[in-house]
Amino acid sequence: MIHFRLRDFAWVLVYRLLAPCFGSFGKRVRLEHPRHLTGARYMHFEDGADIQNGAYVIAHPTAGSVPEVRFGRDCLVGHELHVSCIDRVVIGERVLLADRVFLADNVHEYEDVTRAIADQPLRPVGAVEIGAGSWVGENACIIGCRIGRNCVIAANSVVRRDVPDHCVAAGVPARIVKRYCPDRKAWVRTRPDGDFAE
Repeated sequence: MIHFRLRDFAWVLVYRLLAPCFGSFGKRVRLEHPRHLTGARYMHFEDGADIQNGAYVIAHPTAGSVPEVRFGRDCLVGHELHVSCIDRVVIGERVLLADRVFLADNVHEYEDVTRAIADQPLRPVGAVEIGAGSWVGENACIIGCRIGRNCVIAANSVVRRDVPDHCVAAGVPARIVKRYCPDRKAWVRTRPDGDFAE
């Protein structure tokens, strides 16, 4: 077990030495043994960001678009994160991401049925933003939408629409199942449209 800790520590040191290659690289950043990083100059790591091993992050510029991938202050990102960015993917301050979370602001075109999807261009579908203090469960996919502040996204959810602040969303496709009601000072179940059920 000790050799894995030493390996991770060594990778953290390596990436500190490579910090000038990134868009920005704050203090106390821990980038542990990523699997694949493309477009490092478009990646920004704020103070205290902790990205555990196996991350696969692609920031790919396209015509007229300069991508930005941002890891907010003191965020904690689990193992095997997968990010595909052609415009903007932002993980906010003190966000928790569980293992194997997928974030994308694009999809492959699939209009031309005579060509393999892999040979068709990427199409932007909207920036991905995860608001400060939120928690995203294991295996969740967030594609082209905004998650508000202090939200919970349940494990295995697929989120394609914006989720307002202080909500719990779950399912495929994800829907809001609870919201915090400031009048009652409590979490309250919601209807499928996100309005309070009671």
